[in-house]
Amino acid sequence: MHRARRLSGGLLLGLLLLGVAGCATTERQSLLERSAAQVAYRLPSEQLLEVGRELLKERGYLILESRDANYVRTSWKGKFDESLDIGGVRERHFILSKQLPDGRVVLNAYRASYTTIGRTAPHPGSTQTDAKTGYQMTYDGDPLSYARPQVVRDLELEWQILSKVAPSIASELETQVDEYLATKPK
Repeated sequence: MHRARRLSGGLLLGLLLLGVAGCATTERQSLLERSAAQVAYRLPSEQLLEVGRELLKERGYLILESRDANYVRTSWKGKFDESLDIGGVRERHFILSKQLPDGRVVLNAYRASYTTIGRTAPHPGSTQTDAKTGYQMTYDGDPLSYARPQVVRDLELEWQILSKVAPSIASELETQVDEYLATKPK
């Protein structure tokens, strides 16, 4: 409870300063996610990152190994049907944790995405051709995009991590956001 009280003063002020426009549910979620982005945890980094891994696995992402204990990343995943050559979207996620000098941990999640405009040319699967059919195995080309991936902060993932590791703080934030939205002039 003491941790939540220390957290609440700064977060309430932050919520009042945000002034996000939009419909009530979108605004509410936006306020919650932006508040979660300001949290510094008094939990081990490993615990936070493990919850992040679990959430990403639930979303169907493959977690790649990392040499850095404070870093989680996923492989690229097609957001739409992989058979789409034009207009397909590919995404991956990164989660970084950083220990502050006072021992608290800050967690940042990012989402990288890009739209493909087609595929590169098919390429042979081997140098051998089938003696009977004369067929040479080929693979589809890789997704093609001339633009760099767009990397944005994944506030939704950060909110989900906070909700799992500190449900009492998440509940208090929800109460503060609801109170703020109830008193906000319409």
